[in-house]
Amino acid sequence: MNHFLAFLIPFFINCQLYYSASAQKVNIGEKCPDVKLKLINYSSKEASLLTAFNDKPLIIDFWNTHCAPCIALIPQLDSLQKAYKNQFNVLLVTSEKEEAIKSFLKKNETLKSLKLPIVYAADTIRNMFPHFGEPHDVWIDKAGVVQAITNMYELLPENFEKFIHGNALNLREKKEMLDEETLIGKPLLIVDEEKNSGKNKLYYSWMGTYNPLVPSMTLSDFKIKGARKLICQNFSATVLYKIAYSMYKDNGPIEIIYACKDSLRLIDNNRTGDNRFCFEIYMRDSSETDDKIKTQMQKELDRFFNLKSIIKKENVSKPCYVLTRLKNNENFKNKDNARADRTDKDNNIILKNVPIQGFIASRIYAILSHDMINETGYRGGLDLVLPNTTDVSKIKQSLNQYGLDINLEVRSDNTVVLQDIQ
Repeated sequence: MNHFLAFLIPFFINCQLYYSASAQKVNIGEKCPDVKLKLINYSSKEASLLTAFNDKPLIIDFWNTHCAPCIALIPQLDSLQKAYKNQFNVLLVTSEKEEAIKSFLKKNETLKSLKLPIVYAADTIRNMFPHFGEPHDVWIDKAGVVQAITNMYELLPENFEKFIHGNALNLREKKEMLDEETLIGKPLLIVDEEKNSGKNKLYYSWMGTYNPLVPSMTLSDFKIKGARKLICQNFSATVLYKIAYSMYKDNGPIEIIYACKDSLRLIDNNRTGDNRFCFEIYMRDSSETDDKIKTQMQKELDRFFNLKSIIKKENVSKPCYVLTRLKNNENFKNKDNARADRTDKDNNIILKNVPIQGFIASRIYAILSHDMINETGYRGGLDLVLPNTTDVSKIKQSLNQYGLDINLEVRSDNTVVLQDIQ
């Protein structure tokens, strides 16, 4: 019966909301009530659901005249019913009025000759099976018990074979979120977080303006199983590109060169926060490094700023501060996975689980006069208390207590050139 499967190819989806908060919902495994129905294409204008149609297994197909897949499905259901020699009944259900349905059937050459019974103005039965998208199909056995609630893709010959012989179906239930706030355009990322604990997301990126309510720092969560996440708060384009290209930083400092015409739009203002941005990116990634997410971040920044960034390895050597580890001391590592936080108190900078990438990219929050590179081999969060001073010797002394060291050395420069897109 493979020729009956052509209807499964979706070519247009048109959904309408049919849901009542006061509905007496009928779930899988529950007996269906014998409700009164208004009908056309039937021997009487009114009938009861189970009394009239449940002498055999019953398929209730919810549809509407504005849904192209619904309309394509109806003749296929008719053909399937005939192919199985009427061993199951089909009941078409719509919320539309009798006049609208009759007018539609007269104009539709394909459906005009069909004799499947149609329930119209069907608020009661819709309340029993609330849904959003159509087609929406309910499978009811000869005992009047709901065996399955599915989309059109489960209407397969092998499932009908089980259905008409009273065998268990075990089909995937069609479930939908029916609250109005979700349906009218609530961001899908928020819906996924609220309704599914974020399990559906594969990738997203977000760019926003300067936010004075959050500190300027980089947050990265590398403890998400099979995923990478990076958050950059209140940084200039220069710093964002340095973070995006920081995978090269172990080989030398990153310098950003503006070779674009309108470079002023990329220059930030420390006082007002103009041209400072918040950026977030997430992706499913099972690798053990953050190279993939950084590469994707480069593409997103280029797309947002309408630029093309290119990294060039220069022969010019430049001074930079190199962060390394001391032996037998790992006090710098965060151990409790607390929320990342930076606090300024009593002339000290107090860091709690602050990602080392942000610590490096910010040059210890603009204290250092040269770029930093990370040669610790560590990618996680830092717990540190450092003096808020430009005296590098005092910073070095504090870092030593935590098992870190910092020294001014010379490295070949990595230059990222920002060009206009030709």
